[in-house]
Amino acid sequence: MLVRLLLINVGVFVALVVAKLLFMALDHGEAEAMRETYVLQWLRSTSDLSELITRPWTVLTYMFVHTGIGHIFWNMILLWFGGRLFQDLLGEKRLLGNYLLGGLSGYLLFALSQNLFPGPHGGMHAGIQGASAAALSVFVGIAAYRPDMVVHLILIGPVKLMYVAAVFVLLDLVGMGSGDGVAHEAHIGGALYGFMAAQQLRRGRDLSLGFVETMGRWWPFGKRRGSRLRVEKTFTRSGHRNDEAYNASKRDKQARVDTILDKISRSGYDSLSKEEKDFLFKASDGK
Repeated sequence: MLVRLLLINVGVFVALVVAKLLFMALDHGEAEAMRETYVLQWLRSTSDLSELITRPWTVLTYMFVHTGIGHIFWNMILLWFGGRLFQDLLGEKRLLGNYLLGGLSGYLLFALSQNLFPGPHGGMHAGIQGASAAALSVFVGIAAYRPDMVVHLILIGPVKLMYVAAVFVLLDLVGMGSGDGVAHEAHIGGALYGFMAAQQLRRGRDLSLGFVETMGRWWPFGKRRGSRLRVEKTFTRSGHRNDEAYNASKRDKQARVDTILDKISRSGYDSLSKEEKDFLFKASDGK
């Protein structure tokens, strides 16, 4: 799932570059305006609710749109770094849910702030694009779920993940209202969802997974058509483990998971062996 999200973002970026080159061949002086008119306005979103009604899908597509190489590079670095940890510990479905809901939360806070407190982005007519809110939601989400996890940063060394996430959030809080052209409000919205989802997951409420599973039930594409085969197995008492054996196996599995997570907290994710990574991944998917 992480690779798919990265490929979609990069694919859209490449398509937009190709579109600009084509428009340059038609009219060099109006290439950017033509791309805006015929392509970008249908993908990026806006805080103008009257315009949003005409293209509501942009609340999702905006989080895959980048037009600058620096913008997409740093967003994909953040998504890759946080997404690896998130997916290995919590599974790919939760990663997708966190990405999409974090991006939606980022849009909501951005649109709300621009309509209530018009700032340097153009007020209610402000546009928004980029994966920053969604990527930060993923990063803050795993940092809030495993705050004591140690990661190794170049030139800095080992540091707890929660401190790295706190720096990103602090930079966005400082940047709000600075007029630098960055939608810091959206970043904060994504970070808030990531933090809230992690806290709810600890309490047994799985918002991200629930969203993806609900979306999967309603999504019309990719579902298998035709008759379904059903295999039934006759119940036999000897074919089932008793409750005591099942509970013992479950305790052993949980104990090993806890041991691996403790190792991550002490030495970082990269210290795990391939077997430990595979076991943790299977456990996160309930296998």
